[in-house]
Amino acid sequence: MEEESNSEEELKWFNCKICGIKEVYTTKEKKPKFLQNISFSNNCYVMKDPFSPPEKKQFLVLGGDCFSCKQPVCQAPECSIFYKGRFCQNCAWKSKNDFPQQLQAKIKEPKN
Repeated sequence: MEEESNSEEELKWFNCKICGIKEVYTTKEKKPKFLQNISFSNNCYVMKDPFSPPEKKQFLVLGGDCFSCKQPVCQAPECSIFYKGRFCQNCAWKSKNDFPQQLQAKIKEPKN
């Protein structure tokens, strides 16, 4: 009879620096090992979909690190914008004029 492992895997937590959402994630990478034929242009915080059967290999992308400040931000439009990379709304606001005009309207002024 095989001995069962008592040690739990250490949980990895994603925590958006803007809205504060906190969620356990499975991996942070461009090409998650548990997903075949799927890759992202940048490292993403990915979790296995807890509401789907494991054999379906469905997943949720929680967010990524801001290209500028390197802090984790979720994909909510209030928190980040994606243009060649993920930018938190604070960093995007600071360099708003560097974004294409059609994206500038989606950049929100920080609430400080």
